[in-house]
Amino acid sequence: MIRLYRRISTDLALARTKSTNTPLIGFLNDLAGRAYGIIYRAPKQAFWGNIAAAIALSAQTVRRNKWFVLTSATIFFGSAFFIFGLMTWVPDVKEKIIPPAMDKLFDSWRSAKFEQRSGSESGMMAGFYASNNPRTAIITGAVGAGSFGLISIYLLFNNGAILGALAHEMAKVGKLGFLISSIAPHGVPELSGIIVAGSTGLLLAYAVINPGRRRRGDAIKAVGKDAIVLLSTSVILMFIAAPIEGFFSFQPTVPQWLKGAVAIVSLCAWGAFWVGYGRTTDAKGPALER
Repeated sequence: MIRLYRRISTDLALARTKSTNTPLIGFLNDLAGRAYGIIYRAPKQAFWGNIAAAIALSAQTVRRNKWFVLTSATIFFGSAFFIFGLMTWVPDVKEKIIPPAMDKLFDSWRSAKFEQRSGSESGMMAGFYASNNPRTAIITGAVGAGSFGLISIYLLFNNGAILGALAHEMAKVGKLGFLISSIAPHGVPELSGIIVAGSTGLLLAYAVINPGRRRRGDAIKAVGKDAIVLLSTSVILMFIAAPIEGFFSFQPTVPQWLKGAVAIVSLCAWGAFWVGYGRTTDAKGPALER
């Protein structure tokens, strides 16, 4: 096969330089192209090999865009702490921060009690979380380019503000620990998902605002692969959080200490994953020109 490929490549080179027979040149070119595709084709990986490669690509992409991820996390948690402090020092802003539609939800949390759910009810809620939360992540990331990142920043800030307001209300009744232990088991992947989604929006916005020597369309294409990987990662994180939230976090039969322990283990595991997984095969991705 290799010997024949070399011969056809030689014939093609001679035909291009010494012949005007266009059909012959086209035939030889097509034959050489198909042979090249067969000889230099990458070996097929097993199914689990492809899965492992995809997971490694996710971790590598997050590390490669760590500054966008850290900026997204700063906006989210910064807004939570800001609203918590604002409601503490200026109590009158409560009515402006907490929408009337969320009063019942906040009252339910203040009671520090969860209603017992059956298996079907838990499954239904997990399905709701699995459909609603990924959609939120997709919107947060996808609107970055078209809004210069402003809508992505707004959605990050708004989600963090709701968390900060709820934390303030729970702290007032001495139930802040209950809140943290209740949302932490699913919150580790879920909040990671919204932060990674926000970093997608910021990455796309940066490509539009600072394209370097490229056209803006070319700059977006340059970061397009990373943006797709980040957005896909955020959606998968939301899917991972959904059954935890539906079946575990809000179950009154599960002790709060166990929820806290699971959250700590989850946080350590995810931290180790983002920092170390796939590091031996880290590769540079497309970067914006400075």
